[in-house]
Amino acid sequence: MKNMKFLLFGLLFILTIITGCVNSVNSPNSVITTGPAGTITIYSPATNDSIGYKSNLINYLIVPTAGTQSVELYINGIFNSNYFPSVSTSQPLTLSFDPLQIGNRFSYYLKYYDKNGSFAFSDTMSNILITKVRVPPYAPINLALYKISPSLVNVSWKDSSSDVSFYEVWRKNGFSGTWNNLFGPLPPTTFNMNDASITPGIVYVYKVRSKNDFGYSQYSVSANPDGVGSSGLFEPPTNLVVTQVSSSPFSVKLNWVDNIPNENFFKIERNDNLSVFSEFQTIGTVAANVTTFVDDSFVLFSGRTYGYKIKAYSSSDSSWSNEYYITIN
Repeated sequence: MKNMKFLLFGLLFILTIITGCVNSVNSPNSVITTGPAGTITIYSPATNDSIGYKSNLINYLIVPTAGTQSVELYINGIFNSNYFPSVSTSQPLTLSFDPLQIGNRFSYYLKYYDKNGSFAFSDTMSNILITKVRVPPYAPINLALYKISPSLVNVSWKDSSSDVSFYEVWRKNGFSGTWNNLFGPLPPTTFNMNDASITPGIVYVYKVRSKNDFGYSQYSVSANPDGVGSSGLFEPPTNLVVTQVSSSPFSVKLNWVDNIPNENFFKIERNDNLSVFSEFQTIGTVAANVTTFVDDSFVLFSGRTYGYKIKAYSSSDSSWSNEYYITIN
């Protein structure tokens, strides 16, 4: 019986040591000391926090006694991942969940090993709510415009964001016009729409943005379906058309629409398409309010395709027309 008492006392002593080495959810401190391994403290996410279901970096502090070999992450008591600070390809510990887990709660803790093999536990962070992504969406990308007819334009875009609530398509008349949200809110599955409210002959500029529960995205880059552009609010020449007018020698005539009341001059550019690296080069200039130009420079050859473009210049800005390509016969 005396030996049995010593045995029970020994078992109770060992159990006390073991339970003292493991963190307690009810501990008033977030630091659990486990002897020679040092300590590990979690700062965030903390108990009763909420986090978005996507990647959330865990902020913690290790006070080692013999360096840090690795850190392990346990979620709901189950090993999830580890991090090796001395390995360049090792990724820091993050909390990520499947979107199906939104609305659920979880707990987690960390286990740290030093270079001698000793280890320490953090306190357990519990009752953490998984929510939707908690930042506004990214700006939509790859805005593309296709003029189906003079009175119908197709607008399409792509988006890498998740949890989008809706989209807005904004439009303005010309580069100096005022932006208006004409189309929206559009369902989050929308990536393509037609604008049938345009008037032939007017340049329309478009941009797109999205929204979720945490705010609006940045706007996409703006674009127009006519291939024209401007360095500011300076309206561009439009409706450039090139026609062949003679074949001995070869010559072509350019016609365009002047939308600018205050340009200083127009510059005519041509791309000879000699290779994939060919660029537009200036071949002439005309005065303000002139809307025609004849290219009879004796360098046009039968069977070749040439590109043309008109640039307008004011005292502070420039703008450019659509590109027009013609094959000489």
